[in-house]
Amino acid sequence: MPDEQPVEIELRRCLYPALCSARSCRAKATTIARSVDAGGRPMKQYELCYIHANQVAERERAKGRKVN
Repeated sequence: MPDEQPVEIELRRCLYPALCSARSCRAKATTIARSVDAGGRPMKQYELCYIHANQVAERERAKGRKVN
């Protein structure tokens, strides 16, 4: 089975208490970023603050991935 790449990134509100997963960031997570493969299956999930969620969305759009 080849190593699948994510084709879409889902951004959802974080409804539970968590800290941002970005290195050295101690802000409260407000967004869950989840990468999804071609079959719609979640691959990875990160809790992110508002700033880092926007950075991820911008980076993934530049790679040509869909951001929801």
